[in-house]
Amino acid sequence: MTRETSATAQNRHGGPDHRMGGGVARLTLAVVLGLILVIYMHQFGMNMRASSGLPFWDDWGYFFGEQQGVQQPLTFQSLFAKDSDHVAPVFKLVTHALWRVIGVDFLTFRLVGWLCFGAMLVSYAALLLRVCAPTGWAAVPVAMAGFFLMGTANADYFYYQHMGLAQPIFFTALFLYLHAMAAGWSMAALPALLTFGSTGVFGASYALGAGGAAAVLALRQSRGADPAANRRLPVAVGGGVLLSAAMLYLTFHGSYANHTGQPLVLPWEPEFWGFLLGAFANAAGVAATAADPTRSLAVGGALFLAYAGLVPALLLGREREDDRGGNAAFCIAALVAGIVLVTMVTALGRARLCGDSIPATLACGATPRYAFPIIIGLPAVVAGWLRVLPLKPAALRPLAGGLLIGLLVLAHGPDRESLLRHWRVADLNSMLVTRDARGAACIAAHLASIRRADGSLDWGRPLTCPTISPRDIAPYLEVAHRMHAAFLRPLETSDSSPPGRFQANTLMQATLDAAQSLRLAVPATPGRLIGSVDALEESRDGRRSLVGWAADAVNREPAANLLVVIGGRVVAVGGTGAARPDVAKALDNPSLADSGFILPVPVDALSTGERIHVFALSRDLGLSALSPPDGLPPVFAKRAR
Repeated sequence: MTRETSATAQNRHGGPDHRMGGGVARLTLAVVLGLILVIYMHQFGMNMRASSGLPFWDDWGYFFGEQQGVQQPLTFQSLFAKDSDHVAPVFKLVTHALWRVIGVDFLTFRLVGWLCFGAMLVSYAALLLRVCAPTGWAAVPVAMAGFFLMGTANADYFYYQHMGLAQPIFFTALFLYLHAMAAGWSMAALPALLTFGSTGVFGASYALGAGGAAAVLALRQSRGADPAANRRLPVAVGGGVLLSAAMLYLTFHGSYANHTGQPLVLPWEPEFWGFLLGAFANAAGVAATAADPTRSLAVGGALFLAYAGLVPALLLGREREDDRGGNAAFCIAALVAGIVLVTMVTALGRARLCGDSIPATLACGATPRYAFPIIIGLPAVVAGWLRVLPLKPAALRPLAGGLLIGLLVLAHGPDRESLLRHWRVADLNSMLVTRDARGAACIAAHLASIRRADGSLDWGRPLTCPTISPRDIAPYLEVAHRMHAAFLRPLETSDSSPPGRFQANTLMQATLDAAQSLRLAVPATPGRLIGSVDALEESRDGRRSLVGWAADAVNREPAANLLVVIGGRVVAVGGTGAARPDVAKALDNPSLADSGFILPVPVDALSTGERIHVFALSRDLGLSALSPPDGLPPVFAKRAR
């Protein structure tokens, strides 16, 4: 093969050929990729070992909600209906198929999620190293940036919920699309475009990013450009724009933020930028704090400029010798532009979910799931800036890449301890075990408390277990019970989960005596448990919940259970688990960070006008009242949520 045809082949199939790199560089690259594989396998195995199979967060609504998800009959209308705020027909088809094959087995869903994550890593590595990264030593820092994907990035999807397969499927399709476009395989690119591009505004953001990048490159290149570059025009620009328009219409029809009830936050409002920069700051490893938002804003702003500035630098800058077809520029610019767009669209719909102030929106944007796409883009951004920076000789490129990685490492923590926490699998698994154990205890107590004398269950009583969901999961629990879900079997027969079956039944049968004390076999111990009932919140659908915090002063841990008594009888039993960092800080005890509670109270019980009494129970059956002796009024400190 001649030198000219070899160069043409390189451009057609993605540009740089790493066989031309030095042996030491290739060995170093192999070691880095091998370490990433080892971390992946270690996390995979340890997480599967720690998982209990208990649903979490969106799992409840998607798997057991009768208005969305897999419980819906699969029709043309339901295929394009919104689940929460998404329109995702292809993903809905995939999850329905998996549901039919796997059934109510969340451990298997978690297994499939990890396998999808592995497929995503492989497709991303192939795209970066075959298409995007410079050759030789300059590819090493690009691969090193992949370590960040194995830390913070996957925590929100694999250590939290079993529906973690959603994002890996999405990004795998996106990476395969970009790879096919770089190789000129238009027919292979179309199904990948339909897979990721049909995911509401999120897919539309990446489709628009790819279409815009292709259009700008086409305007810059002459008619005699590489055929692969010409073939991407109808797919990226035409198909991407049409698909994006359809998804934007379907998603915004009825408001993008329909499930939050929040108005859209426009780009000229400061809360929009607070949320946006909070997400970028979190991707850089800087925690957003209300006490000192300046550092988060500065780091988030710097990383945002690094992403947003890279796109025009690649598309409008000088064409490189090893990227004559513009494949590397197209792939990196399309991915990074999509990341910026999707983060901005998320800020548009969710910036005020946590409040109206800049510190509040900054912390809201720092939620791990909003930083996930930004972290995904870190290796591509490193590869992009190595291509843009005018570094000569080429030996300076790995130095520049190492500097970029070093800055990211510094941003991830001022000391070694805070940096390594992102890869400490034992801590993540410990969090998972604790969360599931407390959620299981909460559900077990609820199931015991709603069992009637004839053995039937009173599903009308609401339930919130903050460690596994902030919503009322009683309707979902009823569906899971009807489907004989495996995770419920040990909870329906368990006597060991605090307060246990016998204790829960005893609590629900308890009454108040004339002195307004709880009449139980358990003696009340004033001051044994401490806490407060802060407010009675009312949701948009009319449900009301008591919120506050409770802690065991002796064992220095969150209270095990809470009891709500109205009209002399217990009407609700719940647990702690809601985030209360203010309590942990005030009492100088980090273990109390999740000592908050959210207790749904039956509306019919509140309508009697009787005063409310709240009691806290420790795991060793200590009992204390959180309300005053005469109780709380049924309308105290009411606030909407």
